[in-house]
Parts: sequence; structure tokens; C-alpha cells
Amino acid sequence: MKGYYRLTDEALVAGVTAGIADKTKLNRVALRIFFFMLFVLINFIPGAGMGISILPLLIYTVAWMALPAKEQDLSPQEISKKIESRKSFYNYAMLGVTGNLVPFIAMGLLYQDQLLLVLFTVPTFLLLLPATMFIIMGIVKAG
Repeated sequence: MKGYYRLTDEALVAGVTAGIADKTKLNRVALRIFFFMLFVLINFIPGAGMGISILPLLIYTVAWMALPAKEQDLSPQEISKKIESRKSFYNYAMLGVTGNLVPFIAMGLLYQDQLLLVLFTVPTFLLLLPATMFIIMGIVKAG
């Protein structure tokens, strides 16, 4: 990946997709959503197992370590705006994760026998839908 870099000023996590989008002139938001959906949807490949589901995370981590960081010359106002957009993304992501976990924790505490029934009968996609939607909204909001 010669010539590629991480754009740390535009990072939501490590700046990998921001750097790739900047280098290839692709839409940063669309590329982030594409990579996130790839990470989510790869878990639904029948019979794939845990090995394939962790592959996108492993690739991102290797890119994080391998790609050099590049910073832009930003004004204090632009830096403040970037920090706020990053906070917005994290807030939406945490809201999505919390929205997914709270009902299961409550059901586990109140109705232990029914929790397993829900986990084994409801498609995983539907169980992950709230968190997925909030994280995508966070990506869009962060720009």
C-alpha cells in the first residue's frame, strides 16, 4: 500500500479509512459505512466461524500499525470542530451499544429462561440492528 497513510486529524478511530478516502478521492463517509457494513455483514456468512468474522478487525489493526500518520495544518477552530464530530460519533456508537445491551441485561435478570429463547430464535441481524443503525448515524453525523 505504497503512498497510503492514516489521516489522524480526520480519524474516528485511527484514521485509516479517512486516509484511504483522501488518497483515492472517495467519499469518506461512504467508505466508512462500507467498511463498517462489511465488518457487520461478514459475520452472517453461513459456516464462516469466528476466524472470518475477526478478519476485518485484524486488517484494520494491521493497517493502523503499518500506515504512516499524516496530519493536516488545521486552525484551532477546525480542530475544535473535529473534536466535536468525533464526540458525536462516540456518543451515537455508545447509544447503539447501550440500546442493544440494556434490554438483554434486563431480560437476563428478570426472565432468564426466556433470554436464551430470544437469543436462539431471533435472527442475529435483528438483534444487532439498533447498534448498527446508531453507529451508521454517528458516522454520517461526524462526516
